[in-house]
Amino acid sequence: MGNPPTRSDPDWRPFAIRTSESATQGVYGLILATAVIAISRESAPSDAGQAALSMLVTAFVFWLAHVYARLLGTAVSQDRRVTRATVAWAMREHWSIVEVAIPLVLILGLGAIGPMPERAVLVAATILALVELAAMGAYAAIRHYAGPGGTLLSAAFALTLGLLVVLLKVLIH
Repeated sequence: MGNPPTRSDPDWRPFAIRTSESATQGVYGLILATAVIAISRESAPSDAGQAALSMLVTAFVFWLAHVYARLLGTAVSQDRRVTRATVAWAMREHWSIVEVAIPLVLILGLGAIGPMPERAVLVAATILALVELAAMGAYAAIRHYAGPGGTLLSAAFALTLGLLVVLLKVLIH
């Protein structure tokens, strides 16, 4: 058994890990994007452009909320003054929330401008987000030497979480 992939291995690492900063925020952004796509597929199943805009705005708003929460939380719980450096760090740390949405927005854009049917790009974006979540689960397991069974279980758990988000969003809308 060889060494697990490292952060510098560009071969097959999921995109959420290759984002600018936090993989945690990347996973969060991916789950958020999956939820937005699920809502869009139910509320406007043939408007990929609206789905893309909604996803981008939602990711941006949640990024701002996470940055603000980090700054306020640090100021209150650690009794530290917020500086420009702290703001810049928080903005970078949480940018992955927006960054993971960009490929999905581009896919949705293909439906909005016409080369692909809008329903097809909504399905494609959902599948891509779910595959990325499964890849994140598999990658984490491989990094921790889980073996084939553990890797499949971790990927299946991550995929199930994504499917649960889609199902819950569909059920409430």
